[in-house]
Amino acid sequence: MMIAQAEEPWRLLIEPSYEPHDAEWPIPGAERTVLVPARLVDGEISPLKRTEIKDMGVTRKDILAQAIPAASAILKELKPNYIRDANGVIAYAMIQSDSPLTASAVLAPEFPTMFDKKLGPDVIVAIPSRHVIYIFPKLSSISQDMAEEVILEYEASPYPVSRELFSFVNGRFVAVGRYR
Repeated sequence: MMIAQAEEPWRLLIEPSYEPHDAEWPIPGAERTVLVPARLVDGEISPLKRTEIKDMGVTRKDILAQAIPAASAILKELKPNYIRDANGVIAYAMIQSDSPLTASAVLAPEFPTMFDKKLGPDVIVAIPSRHVIYIFPKLSSISQDMAEEVILEYEASPYPVSRELFSFVNGRFVAVGRYR
């Protein structure tokens, strides 16, 4: 069987599990958030169906081989905004973009370490919508202090992603908790 080569690389979306996705993969520890294989077709996100994946002879490994570098390419286009507290100390970072692929930037292998110098080696990530990522230092209470803002962002978004909180364990993207 010949493996189809996408003109545009395969993508992995981070999506709410309540959305009906024919093909989806679990995120370790997540109860309400999944990974969805997709393609970008004419600027629109097109989630893949299991039958399409099977008909194209594409495996999870094939999709990951393209989706992970594609996430890195997305991340390179994004610029974190560092928010400071009243004392001028960086409290957290926020990434916001019009791209519907913004949330998938967290899957880039370099994402967990890109905040080491400003937020510390361990971070908590909130992804309330496809277009917004919050990055908090793990050793701070700011992720809890920001709960209402993150929840409001989630509820107001036409493309909500998750109320769950994520982190990285041995480089793996995992869920570690959730907002109410």
